[in-house]
Amino acid sequence: MLGIGIVRKVGPMTQRHHQEDEMALQEEVKELNNRRAEFVYNGARLAAIASKAPIVPVQWSEREDAFKTQFVDVIKRQCSEQRSMSPEELHGSWMQAYLTMGWVYGEVYDREERIHPDLVSYALLGQLERDKDAVFIALCEIARQFIYEGYQERGLNGFS
Repeated sequence: MLGIGIVRKVGPMTQRHHQEDEMALQEEVKELNNRRAEFVYNGARLAAIASKAPIVPVQWSEREDAFKTQFVDVIKRQCSEQRSMSPEELHGSWMQAYLTMGWVYGEVYDREERIHPDLVSYALLGQLERDKDAVFIALCEIARQFIYEGYQERGLNGFS
């Protein structure tokens, strides 16, 4: 009889602890993806500055929430097994995300009016813009390989 009582007390407690652990893990993963996204964004921004690109992204802290959300999703995918190593494919995904956020093509960049000259097919991009896409892939690889949490070392899957 005592054994049954212990099982009943431990059972729900164990389930509650499992749920708390799962929630803590999800929060760790969210924070990890946010750190990776900010790293990639800032790295790409510095690359744009160094290469004297015609468009230099604003600081991460100045970006809109909708942009940050879609960017974190891209980085989450790029740091998973579903990542793309194709600059052309990633450019297409970038274009779709921007079009979804209301951006349109125009020859002169205008953040307020959401006009961007790179909203063209990959084949029409200049070398500097193509290089920017390759740098993005490299930054994602750095984030994937070197920005991680301890749960990964324990073999837990934190990327879902």
